[in-house]
Amino acid sequence: MCRQFDSAPGHLSHGDVANRPTADGAPSSRSAVLTALIGTRLPVLLLGALAVTLIGTLPAPTAEALWRVSPHELANLQARWDTDFYYSIATTGYHWNPATFLHQNVVFFPLYPLLMRWGGAALGGHPLLAGTVISLAAFAGAIAVLYRLAAYELGAEKAWPVILLLCTYPYALFYSAVYTESLFLFLTVSAFYAMRRGYLLPAALAGCAAGLARPNGFWLALPLLWLAWTTPQEAKRRVATCMAALAPLAGAALFAGYLELRFGDPLAWVHGQAAWGMPLLGRRPAPDPARTAADLRLKYTEVIAYAGDVLAFVGAAAAILPVARRLGMAYAIWIAVNIFPPVATHLFLSLGRFTAVLFPLFFLLALMVPRARVARVATAFAACQAVFAVWFYLWRPVV
Repeated sequence: MCRQFDSAPGHLSHGDVANRPTADGAPSSRSAVLTALIGTRLPVLLLGALAVTLIGTLPAPTAEALWRVSPHELANLQARWDTDFYYSIATTGYHWNPATFLHQNVVFFPLYPLLMRWGGAALGGHPLLAGTVISLAAFAGAIAVLYRLAAYELGAEKAWPVILLLCTYPYALFYSAVYTESLFLFLTVSAFYAMRRGYLLPAALAGCAAGLARPNGFWLALPLLWLAWTTPQEAKRRVATCMAALAPLAGAALFAGYLELRFGDPLAWVHGQAAWGMPLLGRRPAPDPARTAADLRLKYTEVIAYAGDVLAFVGAAAAILPVARRLGMAYAIWIAVNIFPPVATHLFLSLGRFTAVLFPLFFLLALMVPRARVARVATAFAACQAVFAVWFYLWRPVV
């Protein structure tokens, strides 16, 4: 089970422990960050660059591939799939027409594209490049905090296996893309770590930012509230802790307030989700742009991608009870609220990608996989991630 709040400053010097190699030679926190960044994120970008250089996007890519930011494939490398929505928000802002049944960018939350806009301005008008920098920087920050959280919950000897398994996970390729995975992982891990250590202001700030980062960010309030309510502490402290735990709701409310002022509909981001289809209600997704003949044919990559999404969901669902028993209910709640609501609305769409940020899964894997086999599992994961990365940058569906 999870430890209780470490309310006495200096009681556990996990920051010091995390920055020293363990007795069995595992890397320190700083080394883990560099190893993860250089050894797993940059190779994904290199594989993408080699793929588009040697293969291109032939046969004809899907209709979404028609958008470009540059005529040069390498400069256009990160312009893939949902990145279009983040790019459009960063460059032209939000658009919402409730009378039009199309995929609209209002369903994507503002923190990441806002950082792209500001970063792009600082880089001379290159928001896509800024998105790449943001993703890599947020990933580095996430690994640094995750290492400390893993050392705190599992012991220093398990911190590196957690990092290795998360970084090599097949769907971890999105930590290299201009997607929100890196930022969301950084914010959610930071909120958990701060709450576990009793640092209420950092927990509230990270939680609020998570609520502004993704549509499912407000769910973070549930596991944080569980931690706040079940941790022994004085009544006044408990009230403050619960208030900090509610910060993700404040982040989502800020975006809803903006949508009310801009479009007169605070739930436009919810209503826009219908364009992605709601199979359980018999609602089909909005029509895509004009499809090419090659695009209309069923592809083996689509079959594998869908099977991967289903498998990721099954694995995450099966982990909930073991995580609750071995790590605590808060971590199990975090898994549940990230997999069941999406399935209830869109079935298994993007479930593989959603599981990439569920760090309690990798805590459990690090506990279950014998240390001698961690490298083998990570190698198998990395091989799958490499294949998915090539597909992603060749405009083949991955999720």
